[in-house]
Amino acid sequence: MWAVVPIKGFDAPKQRLADVLSPEERGVLAEHMLRDVLAALSDLDGVVVISGDEQALNTARWLGARVMEERQPGGYSSSVRQAGEALASEGVDAMMHVPGDVPSISHAEVAQIANLGLAAPGACVVPSRDHDGTNCLAMWPPDLLQPAFGPDSFHCHCQIARDGGVEPVVLELDGFALDIDTPDDLRLFCAGEYDCGSLRYLQASGIAARIAQA
Repeated sequence: MWAVVPIKGFDAPKQRLADVLSPEERGVLAEHMLRDVLAALSDLDGVVVISGDEQALNTARWLGARVMEERQPGGYSSSVRQAGEALASEGVDAMMHVPGDVPSISHAEVAQIANLGLAAPGACVVPSRDHDGTNCLAMWPPDLLQPAFGPDSFHCHCQIARDGGVEPVVLELDGFALDIDTPDDLRLFCAGEYDCGSLRYLQASGIAARIAQA
């Protein structure tokens, strides 16, 4: 199984964190999160980072990932679809989509998805902690579904699979559930005990203490 990781870039990303982090802090955090995600995916057959941002692609390339430039910049769903179609055309049997902002995912959680070994056609959907977003969409084959990320994408992806005659496997995984998107997500992450570079950065920089006091 391969993983596909879409990344917007490190130039002041995560606008919903603007009330608690400066543009520079958001950029540094985004890079740390990408490093953590790629480290957790290192046991897979391969990882594709897809982006329209050259700095993000260069960082991913330096970290050993395969890189792919977006054909339609800014389109998250279309990026996942683009990478999935490319992998399918190369004979890859399965892929999992993983966002770049889930730094607390573990090798064990990744393996739990990869080792499902579903017969094609098959799908696995891992929800965000509020069951609104999709924090992992795994597909056998990689181009099985048309991704539909956005509001209520968890239920949407489950329905798309069922409409196509596939009953999706739903996994509740704590590491995948916590994507760092809002100040509340960041506070919850800072209060946890995770062995990852993102949390070490937040602690060493004083951001974690600042968030706790806010």
